[in-house]
Amino acid sequence: MKTPLIKEYPHQYESRLRLKNGAGVFLRPVMPADSQLIVDMFNKMSPQSIYFRFLRNLNAIPENMIRKFTHVNYNSESALVAVIQEDGKDAIIAVGRYGYDSDEDITDLAVAVRDDWQHLGLGKSLLKKVVDIAKEHGVSRFTCMMDSRNHKIKNILLALGYNVKYFPENGVSRVEIAV
Repeated sequence: MKTPLIKEYPHQYESRLRLKNGAGVFLRPVMPADSQLIVDMFNKMSPQSIYFRFLRNLNAIPENMIRKFTHVNYNSESALVAVIQEDGKDAIIAVGRYGYDSDEDITDLAVAVRDDWQHLGLGKSLLKKVVDIAKEHGVSRFTCMMDSRNHKIKNILLALGYNVKYFPENGVSRVEIAV
C-alpha cells in the first residue's frame, strides 16, 4: 500500500474560537511535534471519555497510536487540535479528526474533548470544522463505531443536521454519516 504524500502544514485551517464560558481557544491542524501534548490530554481524560473515544479501556495511549494521530497527510487524513495556555504552556484540550482506511474503504470521523472542557460548544465546533475540511478533500460520507450510550455525540450530530444512520451491533453502533 502506498502512503499518500504529506502536504505542507495547512495554515489556512488555523482559527480562534470563543466558547460558551467566554474562553478563547486556538484551533489548528495537528503536527508531529504534538505527541506529548496528545499524551497530556489523554492523561487528563476520564475513563468514560477514553472508553467512548476508543471503545476500549486504555490506561495509556500506545506509541503507534500517538504517531498515527500526529503524523497525518492533511488530505486523506487530517486532524484539528484545540489549544489553550495552561500553567504557562500549550495544552491540547480537544482533537477532531477524520482518516481514510484503505483496508475497509471507509473514512472514520472522531472527536474527543477533555472532560473539564465539555459542554462549552467545543466538540460541536471542532467536528463541524473537521467535516468541512474533509468536504474540501472530496469526503462526504463517514463510517465510525460508537458506544450506543454516547448521547453527547449523538446530540452533536443531530444539532449539526447531518444525515446519520445507526446500526446497533452488540452494544456499539456502526454509524454512517452523510454530509
